[in-house]
Amino acid sequence: MENKVILYFVFLCILCQDVCFAFSQKKVSSNSQFSVITIGPTQKELYSAFGHSGLRHRDDSLGINSFYNYGLFDFDQPNFYINFLNGKLLYMVGKFDYGSVERYYISENRFIKEQILNLSNSQKNDLYYYLENNIKNENKYYLYNYVYNNCATKIRDILENILGQNIIYSKESSDLSIRNLMDLYLDEQRWGDLGIDICLGSEIDIKSDNYSSMFLPDFLFNSFAEAKFSDGNEWVLNTIEIDSNNVQSTRNLFSPLNVFLFLLIITLIITFREVKYELRYKYFDLLLFTISGLVGFLILYLWFFTDHLSSNNYNIIWATPLNFIIPFIINSKRFKKALYYYFLYYSSSLIVLLILWDLLPQEFNDSLIIIILILIIRSFALFIKNLKSK
Repeated sequence: MENKVILYFVFLCILCQDVCFAFSQKKVSSNSQFSVITIGPTQKELYSAFGHSGLRHRDDSLGINSFYNYGLFDFDQPNFYINFLNGKLLYMVGKFDYGSVERYYISENRFIKEQILNLSNSQKNDLYYYLENNIKNENKYYLYNYVYNNCATKIRDILENILGQNIIYSKESSDLSIRNLMDLYLDEQRWGDLGIDICLGSEIDIKSDNYSSMFLPDFLFNSFAEAKFSDGNEWVLNTIEIDSNNVQSTRNLFSPLNVFLFLLIITLIITFREVKYELRYKYFDLLLFTISGLVGFLILYLWFFTDHLSSNNYNIIWATPLNFIIPFIINSKRFKKALYYYFLYYSSSLIVLLILWDLLPQEFNDSLIIIILILIIRSFALFIKNLKSK
């Protein structure tokens, strides 16, 4: 008798599960449509300069108009800043009312492009249940990577997973590297561009193809626009655009180029006065070599101890950590001979770096040429000073 009760109970559980599943399936009707939403860039912040991507689910018959956003992060998550520094930042997906999202981005003067996807009813169901399962607390987090796992690539990868990877993209190659693609969006973010060029190594100087360029929302949009199914059908049924007059911010007077040119003028004046009047501007060298040395320590940390794309970073040539100790021993008689050879070696290596500027497998930020000239001038001046005192 007890076994029969257990069997009946199991049967009722299975029946209830099937009924619940059937009921939930009604949320995705034949009127449902899924779209990829591409939001234009804005120069207000560095992270928004590249644009944004999301997924929209619309079903007017059921009153559904949802936006799935994979570009969210939480400042309050444990060890947020440490994880950010180490390249282990957790992003998450959230579900929002699409109308509110659209109004917000329009208020920011950002264009919105909607690509309605050519999905069968079964594919719509699969995508819906994937997204609904993904927004659960236990599933919503993912390890963010700004090139290989961001708001745009997540959409591409999810759709490929749902469709069994039967999407055929254009196989056009590009002469642009990943760094070059980033640079297309950083014309108004010169300091951010400089920071990226210093911190990220030659890993992002590989040539991109159509597939790898989809980490940028605009390139995801273009790739989807040309994509087809293996049977030849179009991947995108229709495209709707909401254009806004995106007013770009004006160029900042305190751009790296202008600031560094000012420092170069100061360096020339200081060096000239040192030579002519036998003066010594030790605090200028203290700042110059200490800061360049600290940048070197940062490069080494990012290179060896984080998950950022920071390995094989040739900026270590000019931003050597050894510079950090120079101000502390520069007046020591004990290290005078060592400093003589160091400044000779360092200034020579900087000159070689400029000669090989376009030949190395990493693209440098052009404004760094001025910083390197400053370092050459001060290193050579200190080399001459040590030579005279030998």
